[in-house]
Amino acid sequence: MTEEERRLTPEGSAEAPVEDKGPAALDSEESSAAGDDAFQEELANLQHEIVRFKELYLRKLADFDNYRKRQEREMGEFRRYAKADLMRDCLPVLDNLERALAVPGADSSGLREGVELVLRQFKDVLARNGLSEVDPIDQPFDPTQHEAISRHEVQGVLEPTVVKVLQKGYVLGERLIRPALVIVAVPVVAAQGAPEPDSEETNGQDHRN
Repeated sequence: MTEEERRLTPEGSAEAPVEDKGPAALDSEESSAAGDDAFQEELANLQHEIVRFKELYLRKLADFDNYRKRQEREMGEFRRYAKADLMRDCLPVLDNLERALAVPGADSSGLREGVELVLRQFKDVLARNGLSEVDPIDQPFDPTQHEAISRHEVQGVLEPTVVKVLQKGYVLGERLIRPALVIVAVPVVAAQGAPEPDSEETNGQDHRN
C-alpha cells in the first residue's frame, strides 16, 4: 500500500476478509439437509407403524375379550343344560307322586301328608336347578310347547284351546325337555252348502218355444 493510500484509510480499520466457500463446503450443507429429510421421513414412517400396531393391538384385545365372553356364555349354557338328561329321568318320578295324590281315598291315612311333603321337596330341588312346569290349561294351543293327543270341535271356541292336560310339560331354563300332552278344543267348522244359482243367469235364460 502506498503512502497516499495509507493516509486515505481510516486509522484502525481493516478490510474484512471475504469467506470463500468452496465446492466441499456446499456439498456438506446439501448432505446435511438431505440427512434431515431422510430422518424426518423415517420418523414419520415409525410413527405410522406405531399407530398401526396400536390399532392392531386394540383390535386383537377386543377380539380376545369377545372370545372370552363367548366362552363364558357357552360354558354357562353347558352347565345349565348338562343336567337336562337327569331332569328328564326325574320327571316320571314326579308324575307318579302327583298321581298318588290324585288317587281317591288317599285322605284316609297319613300317607297323603308324607307324599305331599316329598313332592313339595322334590319340586323345590328341581326348581332350584332351573326346572319349571308347563301347565297350559285354558290357554291357546302352542305346537312348540304342547303335543295334542286329540282335538274336539266345540261351539264358541274362537281358536284352538287346551281344555285338558294329560301330562304336564317341563322346561329347563328356556329349553323344552318335555312337551305337555293335551286335549285341544277347536272351532266348529260350518257345513258348506251347495252354491245358490245365479239369479241373473236364471232371468236371462232364453224361453223360446
